[in-house]
Amino acid sequence: MEEKVLVIDVGGTFIKYGLIDEQCHLTQTSKIKTPYQSQEHFLETLQNIYLSYQNVHIQGIAMSVPGKIDVMQGVMLTSGALVYLEGLRLAKKLSALCDHVPVSVENDGKAAALCESWVGQAKDCQSCVVLIFGSGIGGGIVIEHHVLRGLDLIAGEFSPVFIDLHKGHYQNFAETYSTLSIVKKVQHMKQNEHIDGEYMMQLYRQQDQDIVSILDDWFEAIAKFCYNIDCMINPECICIGGGISQDVLFVEKIKEKIDEVFGKAYLFRKPQVKSCQYHNDSNLIGAYYTYRQLFSKDGEKNENNFKGR
Repeated sequence: MEEKVLVIDVGGTFIKYGLIDEQCHLTQTSKIKTPYQSQEHFLETLQNIYLSYQNVHIQGIAMSVPGKIDVMQGVMLTSGALVYLEGLRLAKKLSALCDHVPVSVENDGKAAALCESWVGQAKDCQSCVVLIFGSGIGGGIVIEHHVLRGLDLIAGEFSPVFIDLHKGHYQNFAETYSTLSIVKKVQHMKQNEHIDGEYMMQLYRQQDQDIVSILDDWFEAIAKFCYNIDCMINPECICIGGGISQDVLFVEKIKEKIDEVFGKAYLFRKPQVKSCQYHNDSNLIGAYYTYRQLFSKDGEKNENNFKGR
């Protein structure tokens, strides 16, 4: 019987999960509502996912979760919107509930970045930056297929980056330019709380002038942020993902704005921007990459892969 790894991506609304093999083929995928009652209920939910695959020999579990993550210990130091999970020793506790199989835990944005670097749009690049637009702006910095974590594990956390440097102004990138923030702005403009990202892009295509004004500002802001990334990190490419990126027009418009900005400002070069390849599956595949780095085939932990990153 072929051994597979159970991959689980914990989001603010849903937990997505499935099985993955060594060729990165995802099968038997599904999702359930994310529980918010307690750590115990959360762990029980994950255990039930594991038990639902009783007919499969599961080699281990690869987790993608929000927050600052101690990958070596599998601890959620912070947990984003899932505040009740802060401090959870997820790898240890989940392993104990699931036949003591090895468990890896990775930050969701860094998982997406690792996926694109490993098998996605940046697989032929030595360095890349990934931006994921959703309720916040996640992502990661990958150099030679190793994610840059930084001193306090916050390298590549783009949401809190200041976008206005004037005194007394503290607006950050996510609260102004995440997909959620833009959708809310459009909802307010149109007095329609049912507008979502997909419908918003339809209105843009229809040249609704209110929407065109808001979204053109958005595309230009992202383009300028890509230039900032290029000046600080100078990666071979920047991959843009999140649900909104599945609409090809989103990244096309960002590229158009990159071209416009290049003709108006002093800049070294145009950043090379691509759409993420794996979209909704990127966190699952990236979590598996971390599992592969962290554990050998017999389940022994390999600490050397994460030192100095």
